[in-house]
Amino acid sequence: MPFMTIQQRQVYYEISGQGSQTLLLFNGLTMSTLAWGLMTPQLEQRFRVLRLDFQGQGQSEQTAADYYPLPQQADDAAALLAQLGIDSVYLVGLSYGGMVAQHFARRHPQRVQRLLLASTLAWSDAVNEQIAASWGNAEQAGGDNLRFDISLPWLFSSRFFTTASAMLPDLRRISALTSWQTIQRIIGGVLQHDARSWLHELAMPTHIIVGDEDRLTPPYQAKLLQQGIPGATLDILPGAGHAIHLEAPQAFCQQIFRFADR
Repeated sequence: MPFMTIQQRQVYYEISGQGSQTLLLFNGLTMSTLAWGLMTPQLEQRFRVLRLDFQGQGQSEQTAADYYPLPQQADDAAALLAQLGIDSVYLVGLSYGGMVAQHFARRHPQRVQRLLLASTLAWSDAVNEQIAASWGNAEQAGGDNLRFDISLPWLFSSRFFTTASAMLPDLRRISALTSWQTIQRIIGGVLQHDARSWLHELAMPTHIIVGDEDRLTPPYQAKLLQQGIPGATLDILPGAGHAIHLEAPQAFCQQIFRFADR
């Protein structure tokens, strides 16, 4: 399995596909590289696709910390690129990964050819803090099962529950693989996020997408990103919730392809 030592930690990554351009995918909060499985077959036809597990995710090594800062996660990804000899990428960040991507684009702009931000936040507002607190209360009251149940309305559209609910048992099992302590460390980084004062520094071509039923990172957050990033474009996906990599993978891939061709 491919690991790279970064800051004395083992970081897990995967590369597949034969394209000349590298597409770097940044995971959502409780995702791992496995979570892109519905999209990678299509993406590999055009790109060399690079995925990694951030600290606190999947197979990457974890360290004890109060929280995992988003800038550090961004710097880990930049160090991985340097060790792999990859100069620049088309960067796609989903949810948590979209927040990390904002920091990556600010701290390592020379490495970003294009930036696509999906289902993500310009800043962690008071509503986001309350959502995080409700997940913590659910964990204390009923463990990972109750926390999973509480999170579902935030993650998926109404259509998902009528057409794809068969996925829920597997998603519940995957959710339980990450400890609440680790999730808290990742959320701690999210709660520090506020890019509004420096979004104007992001000079690379940028595209933003969000589902019109995204309740966790709602369209108003996508509009803040568009307003703050010079020249950014925005598409709102009809009938999609937050977890578009699961419920709208085809539409997500098409957005990636179309933005590459602009």
